[in-house]
Amino acid sequence: AELPPPVARAAPHLFRPGVRLVALPLMVTLGLLAVAGLGTGFVGRFRAAESPEARAFTKLLEFDLWSTLVGASIALYVAVAYAMAHGVHQRWRHPVDRPAPWAVAALALGAVLLMGAVFGVLRFFTPPGTLPVPLDGLAWRVPVLLVLGMLAAAPGAVGLWDVQVGLLRLSRRLPTEPGVLAPAGALRELDRAWRDAVRFLTGGSLIISTAVIDAGALRNALLAHGAPEKTFPASSVLLYGAFFSVMFALVFLPVMVLWRSVAGRLVEVTARIPEADELTEDWIERRARLVAFLRLDLSLPKVLAPALGILAPLATGAVSLFLPSGGQ
Repeated sequence: AELPPPVARAAPHLFRPGVRLVALPLMVTLGLLAVAGLGTGFVGRFRAAESPEARAFTKLLEFDLWSTLVGASIALYVAVAYAMAHGVHQRWRHPVDRPAPWAVAALALGAVLLMGAVFGVLRFFTPPGTLPVPLDGLAWRVPVLLVLGMLAAAPGAVGLWDVQVGLLRLSRRLPTEPGVLAPAGALRELDRAWRDAVRFLTGGSLIISTAVIDAGALRNALLAHGAPEKTFPASSVLLYGAFFSVMFALVFLPVMVLWRSVAGRLVEVTARIPEADELTEDWIERRARLVAFLRLDLSLPKVLAPALGILAPLATGAVSLFLPSGGQ
């Protein structure tokens, strides 16, 4: 059978990708490699060996590993920030889902305040000069890396807050009177909120996990240089990961708890429990399908499985306890 004229004209484009489409993944990979190289060169090595001790430190293989990881981390920050910003844009694609300008400003202000709080706490407990790292310019390298990581994580925090706002709006739309149907599209909205929350959580966990890996690599370089282990104990990396885990939990866990609450209300509205003599196989099957789809029948550990991504930085820090100590 012949294709209709509009479909026939579009058929080559539907089945044969163009040059731009094929080249796009390659360009993205090359772009991220370029960002990683620039990050390694600027943050990791630019004017890092002006003193004799710093020159000896930068000749270590462990320092090469740390500077390479710094560049790779910056490239990851760029990729994750773009992905999470795209996720927020997708949530705001339709005007009805887009917050008012003042609400967007409030979300952005919240992200700035959160970043300021994280930066302030870290600078309070690790003021400049706390770590005797023989690297010129360390006073600006670590803050730059930290700020880049927090800027990359900001879209994820905004996205999680927007998911929470959407869940609150849906909760207000759910009826409380018996016999009133749930609003159209409520189930799809709940499912989308869960998937978006897990996506933002995964992005944030990737960012802060790489930050902990960078800290562990810097510790190994110091030990290889001959610094005493007590100057940078492995427990410090563990605490570093625990701090980021707690901070990200403060953003994600309220979203998860609210989602479970709204999902439970939707089940009660859609498949209300009838009187005992009105129970039917059809009602039991319909309610069981809805409960299973919304994951309300899972045990608590399985429900919290996505939230365990929050513990990724803590687990990463724990791994550093078993890393070799540079011959110490």
